Amino acid sequence: MDLPGKETVFLTKWKVVCFGLGPIGASIAKLAYSRKSQIDIVGAVDVNPALAGKDLSELIGGQEKTGVKISQRLTDADRGADIVLHATSSFLSVAESQLIELCEAGLDVVSTNEELAFPWYNHQEAAQRLDAAAKRNGVTLLATGVNPGFVLDTLAITLSGVCAKVSEVRATRILDATKRRLPFQKKVGIGLTVEEFDENVKTGKFGHIGLPESISMVCAALGRPVEKIEQHIEAKITGEPLRTENFGVVSPGRVIGLIQDGAGYSVGRKVATYHIEMYAGAKDPRDEVELIGDPTIKLQILGGTPGDIATAAIIVNSIPRVIDSAPGLMTVRDLRPATSVMA
Repeated sequence: MDLPGKETVFLTKWKVVCFGLGPIGASIAKLAYSRKSQIDIVGAVDVNPALAGKDLSELIGGQEKTGVKISQRLTDADRGADIVLHATSSFLSVAESQLIELCEAGLDVVSTNEELAFPWYNHQEAAQRLDAAAKRNGVTLLATGVNPGFVLDTLAITLSGVCAKVSEVRATRILDATKRRLPFQKKVGIGLTVEEFDENVKTGKFGHIGLPESISMVCAALGRPVEKIEQHIEAKITGEPLRTENFGVVSPGRVIGLIQDGAGYSVGRKVATYHIEMYAGAKDPRDEVELIGDPTIKLQILGGTPGDIATAAIIVNSIPRVIDSAPGLMTVRDLRPATSVMA
């Protein structure tokens, strides 16, 4: 008797290139390498010249050599690969040329790029170029992660399936930034003055990237595309000295993280309300998704979704659904849910 899905889950071994080997990219590579029965890492790419020529084991740990040498160019790493696990930048302005190159090499892609998660609201022209490149070369592009990719969009879309109607989507994510990697802690402003924080916010590259993508994806999936999205980011200030591992003691009046709010509007009314708190020592970390409708339904993940390991997991777990997908630029709402493996 055939087992459902055996062709994808049990019998296929995918050839993978890991593209981008920062903290998240290295975590993705480590998880992928641990699944040797299903995944064969045939190449690794990072533009950092200090990594060139090193064995991948030097980044992912472990005593044994992987036999995979880190290259600076895809052409030196693509050895008959099926798919690329891409983790370089949050911004399409940086990643688009890389993604086009991967498409033209005939490779499917799973990316952590937040702005690629649902680019039709803020980056429509880039979305069209990438979709065309993927279809022209017969490959699939997908961006996913914990957020965007799961907590603030996939969960809401899935929950809506048991509602006769939904009038508003509300979501909250509260996390202790000290539990996350150092680049993340820097991105939320730990240790800055309020003035330094405000200057960073003005760059548009500070705080959580991907909130408009989550809001616009959910509303589009529910048949009510948003016409306007508003965002507001403010500093979370400590009122007492706070000792941190990477920033020493943060003095009273300095920043320990941020609070970010987003709202989506359609036909003149608010249809989505999102609230994120990311700061050192955050109390009661959790993820919440609430759909106001018939019936109103609320889901809470106590402790929240652990961002770093969960990001690596959803990228690796997305390999079969991307390989099985039709060509083009896809989103998590287009494909079946990612699934893990039984230990």
